[in-house]
Amino acid sequence: MKRAAGWWLVFGACVLVVAAALVWTSAVVIRLERSELSARAETEYQESLRLAMWRMDSWLSLFLARESAGPPAHDVDSDLVLLSFDVDRRGVTTSPKLPRPLPSLRLESLRAAVGLADVAVDKKAESAVRPDGDRPWFDLQLVKSNNEFDARVACAVPRPAGAAGAGRQVVAWLDAASPAQPGLAFVRRLETDGEERFSGFVLDWPRLRERLLGEIRDLFPEADLVRVPTTAAMADTRGLGLVNVPVVLCTPHPGAVVGVGITAVRAALGLAWLAVIGALVAVGATLRTSIDLGERRRRFVSAVTHELRTPLTTFQMYTEMLADGVVRTEEQRRVYLQTLKDESRRLSVMVANVLAHAQLEERRGPCHVESHSLPSLIERVRPPLDRAAASSGMTLEVQIDASSAEPLRVDPDAIGRILINLVDNAAKYARGGEQATISLLASAHDGSLSLTVRDRGPGVPGAQAKAIFVPFERGGRNSSDPVPGVGLGLALSRRLARDMGGDLVLDAENRQGAAFRLILPARLG
Repeated sequence: MKRAAGWWLVFGACVLVVAAALVWTSAVVIRLERSELSARAETEYQESLRLAMWRMDSWLSLFLARESAGPPAHDVDSDLVLLSFDVDRRGVTTSPKLPRPLPSLRLESLRAAVGLADVAVDKKAESAVRPDGDRPWFDLQLVKSNNEFDARVACAVPRPAGAAGAGRQVVAWLDAASPAQPGLAFVRRLETDGEERFSGFVLDWPRLRERLLGEIRDLFPEADLVRVPTTAAMADTRGLGLVNVPVVLCTPHPGAVVGVGITAVRAALGLAWLAVIGALVAVGATLRTSIDLGERRRRFVSAVTHELRTPLTTFQMYTEMLADGVVRTEEQRRVYLQTLKDESRRLSVMVANVLAHAQLEERRGPCHVESHSLPSLIERVRPPLDRAAASSGMTLEVQIDASSAEPLRVDPDAIGRILINLVDNAAKYARGGEQATISLLASAHDGSLSLTVRDRGPGVPGAQAKAIFVPFERGGRNSSDPVPGVGLGLALSRRLARDMGGDLVLDAENRQGAAFRLILPARLG
């Protein structure tokens, strides 16, 4: 038992090591998978973001180029253009149509707005061609975003060709009477005969915002364009500002990857866990079988050694006494010879049981089905039963319920072996009881055969009711017990009974002695 406990401790330690290694590997693999999925989601997000910015800037650049192609104060027929204007040094503002009131466009305010916008655009244009050495080398995504913004700045609406003295077009916010509906002014500084003036047009920002967001609705359904000061949009560090409009794109970030479901990596990990668990279960079952087999072999060797010791000693001593002429009277010779005969029968039964058990373990037990009536079956198997009972000074009483005359198709050899084991056990353990009789009750009803062997001995303790059917257990008796036997008879008998489709059970209702009931189908094969 100590050796078995040691093997189980080693197996448990191995299981813990394998489980810990597999848990660590699974955690690392899942963490790497999450990192990969997060990186992939971030890459897709950035790609979608760049595509969205290019879409809006491209559409707006074409729109502004078309609107800037005409004369400074022409009448623009567009749903997005609120008005066009022309402001000179006298502060005169002209427009073909004024759909809603706007604040006065003063020359000083326009000059300041254009100056700030010019400085911001110049700085951003310089950064578009500046080497990447000033950018943080460790943030590749930030470098990509800034490069994308630089590229979009380089593609901004150029100065219109053919306009004498025409300057660069810049943008400025104009707060209307309603702050919720600001105007977006695109202004160009002009010089005519040395006189400075400003010309441009005002767009309806709420409608323009909806038009721009419509371009990217398939990429970012929940996106929004937030108004920022002109210089802030031009100085945007992450490339989220439009080039031609001082707004910043706001989109929900994908965040951490959660609830990704069953992936190929996780399916592979699951299969690996199942394989490892199956392997551990198989190894544990094999170890248990090996330990159990070793324990059974140990018990077998101990029981057979003890069982062989007494008859071999008796054979040696009695044969030497008979050969040396120590036994002089005929009566003594007869007693000695009878003793040798009984011991040889014991050895024969033991060897037959061991061989039969080995055959059943290898599934080599033959089945010889014959047709018998119940009385003829009992008559066939009774002679060895009478001899086994008589050898212990006991009598076998047979009671047959012959109410059923239906022929039985059974294996008489297997039934005889079972009954001889039961009678032999009863003769050994009930010897010296109040009644030196062993009862055999036989009946056949409803297609089943019932054979009960009952003695008047001490019976079987309830704690040993299951152990007596385990090979080599002997019902809790140790090898030094004076009652002979290797503890194989009941295990062999039950195995034979179950191989024939029946069973051998201990009758728990029997109050005096022990009673074993053999139940078999009346027709085998």
